[in-house]
Amino acid sequence: MGNFKLPEKVDIFEVGPRDGLQNQRDFIPTESKIELVNKLTAAGCQRIEVTSFVHPKWVPQMKDAKEVFSRIDKKEGVVYNALIPNLKGLELALEAGLQEVVTIMSASESHNKKNLNRSVDESLKEIEEINRIAAEKGVKVRSYIATVFGCPIEGDVPVEKVIDIALALEESGSYEISLGDTTGMANPIMAYEIPAMILERLKKASLAVHYHQADGIEFANILASLKAGITVFDGAAGGLGGCPYAPGATGNTATETMVDMFHRMGIKTGIDLDLINECGKFAKSLVNCCNV
Repeated sequence: MGNFKLPEKVDIFEVGPRDGLQNQRDFIPTESKIELVNKLTAAGCQRIEVTSFVHPKWVPQMKDAKEVFSRIDKKEGVVYNALIPNLKGLELALEAGLQEVVTIMSASESHNKKNLNRSVDESLKEIEEINRIAAEKGVKVRSYIATVFGCPIEGDVPVEKVIDIALALEESGSYEISLGDTTGMANPIMAYEIPAMILERLKKASLAVHYHQADGIEFANILASLKAGITVFDGAAGGLGGCPYAPGATGNTATETMVDMFHRMGIKTGIDLDLINECGKFAKSLVNCCNV
């Protein structure tokens, strides 16, 4: 890869238990969700998005969030977090004892309205308040920006807007920002240029990427972002997932395939390939079992 120096290690942020399961039609048993998280822990995943503290009216699959989080086998050194859509979600997460939460907003106005029922500016103000309260409680905040590489409703999203949002999230206190390709619209040029531009501007927050399936293009995007300096990649065991409020949303990049690719390149992930493959199979069995 020319003069490009590969990193010795990358971090994988596992979103399968939340993003992978949230839009499944039939309710997946709580015991199965707990088992998936425990299997991911055993495979060596160090950062796991366990669930989402969202109103069950909007995402019924996550109605057992508190029970799932309370009953998983927590391993020392592993970060277990959950998505929160608003201040009420933060309140529930704090009651459940979380030490890290994940916020989400979109770069496009129309998707943000559809997903969160508020404008981009309103989301930024709420996340600022979330960060303020979380900091007082000693809780860390990670933030997603969805539709970074294109919006299924609006089409192209100005990169300047994405940069402004990322800088605002950093300023409010988010320790890491994840750039989301919500419906698999990214290409390798964008996957290099957009993260590179944002990395150049960030002063303290780290940057991650979150690619969805695009007939294999997602792995070219991962390589492009790797070359741009990204070392944190989101993935879901089994390649499950997709946004319930994004037309044409595809599954997430499969964690097990990403781990395999990085290991073949000599890049460490800290994840056991055989065990994460089993996690992928188990995750897909939950969907096959419940969606009959």
